[in-house]
Amino acid sequence: MRELTNNMQAVILAAGKSSRFYPYNTTHKSLLTVLGKPIIVHTLKSLKKSGIKDVLIVTEPNNYFKPLLEKENLGLNIEYVTLHKPSGMGDALLEAAPFIKSDFYLLHPHHAEFEELRVEMDGKMESDKALILIQEKDSVSNFGVVEAQGDKVLSIIEKPEKGKEKSRFRIIGIYFLPRNFIQTLKETKPEHYSFEKALDRFAKEGRVKAVKTGRKSLSLKYPWDILSLKDFLLDKSEGFVSQKAKISDKARIDGKVIVEDDASVSENAVIKGPAYIGRGVYIGTNALIRNNTSLEEGVKIGAFTEVKNSLISPKSSVHSGFIGDSVIGSSCKIGSLFNTSNVRLDRENVKVSVGAEKVDTSLRSLGAILGNNVMVGGNVSIMPGIIVGNNVNIGPSTTVMKNISSDTVFYTKFQEVVEKNKE
Repeated sequence: MRELTNNMQAVILAAGKSSRFYPYNTTHKSLLTVLGKPIIVHTLKSLKKSGIKDVLIVTEPNNYFKPLLEKENLGLNIEYVTLHKPSGMGDALLEAAPFIKSDFYLLHPHHAEFEELRVEMDGKMESDKALILIQEKDSVSNFGVVEAQGDKVLSIIEKPEKGKEKSRFRIIGIYFLPRNFIQTLKETKPEHYSFEKALDRFAKEGRVKAVKTGRKSLSLKYPWDILSLKDFLLDKSEGFVSQKAKISDKARIDGKVIVEDDASVSENAVIKGPAYIGRGVYIGTNALIRNNTSLEEGVKIGAFTEVKNSLISPKSSVHSGFIGDSVIGSSCKIGSLFNTSNVRLDRENVKVSVGAEKVDTSLRSLGAILGNNVMVGGNVSIMPGIIVGNNVNIGPSTTVMKNISSDTVFYTKFQEVVEKNKE
């Protein structure tokens, strides 16, 4: 057995369109801010804590990552490779191949749990063999599935037909690959799933080992997956209150809560941790913030508003109402008496329309997904699992029961009736 060493590279695949992540796919999904930092920054910090120093990031031509990460001073050696035409993991890895110096880790930029999961690989490496992390799940048809005998991988099937899965073990998306795997990839016919086919060939040659884990693993396939990632980061964090924050002596803060510089918490407001209150956030009188809520930089929460288990992105404001189990994009302005219904009346799992597909979220509680720059009038209600696109205006006294496309106006028409009283 080979022990893990720290002089190996990590290759992060940060190119791709992420169509299922709508409405937050106008830039790469790992640039979304959670707990004050883009998701990829949390992942890079996890890599550093695990001992990785050299990182190769594969991006699209409009490289948003470089200027952002240079400001973070992460203490990592980061190189960038441009993928001009994304068409799967295989193409991305081949583009990076000339810069890969040795055996390497391969992962996606949302794997902020890398440090914890790397421990699972310790002591399981063998010369010229790949390691893949897998996890048992009830539903695996939307993922790569591994057929294994003990720790020996027999085959890999990408997104098998529902009901015809060969096992209930799905691929998490963190791999350790010997450098000679790249040659197998080069010999594989170019297509969207060439990486998975090359790995399947490697497995049939007896060169892939599975590492089963019961630890928390993160997925970022759909927009509501942000909520689980947020919970993971809050669980790992340590509470603190900045001395530059303004907290009323009549406010109450319970549990593990982070309050950043220049945040303001008004009288009789209650914050129940875990929770994150970002830089410059305002929380009004008698507001209640609870259960794994993250309010990002510059968010304003009006008096008597309740926010539960939600992420509200930078510069958004809420006049009053209830936001539960929801994701609110940046620069949204939400009027008074706003309500996100977050549980079905029949208490079944919330299902969400994603394109032509109806996706079972496996969540009993899920509110609304609002894109960026959404303007909401007073007294608006949104039903569970509804997605509202970017740059949308929703008129007052409207109940939203279906998804709303980006760049639209959505409202309910009322008929005005004026009659004389009948005597």
